[in-house]
Amino acid sequence: MSEQNQPTVEGDLRFHSELKCGQDVTRCEFNKDGSLLAVGLSDGAIKVYSPDTGDHILTLKDSSRLRMPITGLRFISSSDSHCLLLAAYATGSVRCWYPWGGDCLWNLKEASGLWDPADVEKGSKLETLCLAVSPSGERAATGCSNSTVHLYDLRTHQSILTCKASSCRTIMDGHRSRVFAVTFHPERETEFISAGWDNTIQFWDSRQEQAIRRIGGPHVCGDALHIDASKRQILSGSWRTHDSLEVWDYGSGRKVCDVSQPVQDSKIYSCHWLGEDHMVAGGCQANTLYVISRHSLQTVGQLWGLDSPVHSTSVCASGKRSGLIAGSSGSSVYILDHRN
Repeated sequence: MSEQNQPTVEGDLRFHSELKCGQDVTRCEFNKDGSLLAVGLSDGAIKVYSPDTGDHILTLKDSSRLRMPITGLRFISSSDSHCLLLAAYATGSVRCWYPWGGDCLWNLKEASGLWDPADVEKGSKLETLCLAVSPSGERAATGCSNSTVHLYDLRTHQSILTCKASSCRTIMDGHRSRVFAVTFHPERETEFISAGWDNTIQFWDSRQEQAIRRIGGPHVCGDALHIDASKRQILSGSWRTHDSLEVWDYGSGRKVCDVSQPVQDSKIYSCHWLGEDHMVAGGCQANTLYVISRHSLQTVGQLWGLDSPVHSTSVCASGKRSGLIAGSSGSSVYILDHRN
C-alpha cells in the first residue's frame, strides 16, 4: 500500500493489494470468477490484472487519436466460451476485446456518436456514459449524454432499440438528461432500468421505446444502480450529501430504506450489492469505500484516508474469490477481501 497516501482499512475488510495504474481510473470490473480485473483509464486505455498476484497482464488500446475515458466495462463469454471484454468509451463507441490476445474483435458506434478531435470543444457529439449486459449475455444496453438508452444485439452487433422519452413534456416516460447508469434485471432478459441526472429511475421493457414506469428521487452520476433479484430490491447511489444511498422495492417502486447515515456526507459515485447481507459504496467528500450491513444498516468495514474520491467499485460475487472488492481512487485500485 502507498506510504504517501497511507489509506487505512478497518472492520471486516482485509487489505489484499494496491494496483498502481499510471492514469486516473474511471472503471474497474472483475470477471465472473474474479481471476481477472479490467481497469479502465481516463486516457481510454484498459489494463488487465491478475487480482491473485497483482500482476499486470496486458494493456488494451485502440488506434484512435482521441483519448477519452472508459465509461463502462463488462466481461462476457463468446459462443465457444472464450472470455471477452466489452468496453464503452466517452467517444460514443463500444468495443469488444479478447483480453488474452489484446485483439479488438469488433467496434460499434452509437448513433450521432462519431467523434472528431476538431469537434471536442463544441461539445455537440454524443457520449456513451454507461454499459450493461443482459443475463444471457446476448444483449447490451448503453446510456448516453443525449438522454437515450440504446439496446444492441451482441451476436449481430446491430441496434435493436433506442429507448427515449416521448415528445410530450408533461409525461415522464423516459429520461430528460444524461444517463449515467443502466442495469438489466438479473433474471429477466427484456427488463432493465436506468438512472442519471434527472432524478429518476426509469423502468424499460425491450419491446417498447418509452419507459413503462419510473421512480422519482435518485441523482445518479456513476455505476450506482443495481438489482437484487432474490429480494426484488434496487440499490441506488446519488451524487449528493442527502439521500445518497437508497434501497427501493423493484415491484412497487417504493423506498425500502435510506442508507445515507453510514456513508455520512459522501456523494456516491459507485455502489453494489455484496452477497445477500451487505452492500458496498464509495464516493467523494469523505473519499471512503464503505461496506454496510444490509440488516443493521451500519458500516462494518471501510477503506479511508484516500486522497481522491472512490470513482468505481466492483465485487466478485461467485466462486472461490467471492467477497473480493475492487475500489478505485485516483490512479490506484485497491483490492480488498470481505470473505469472513
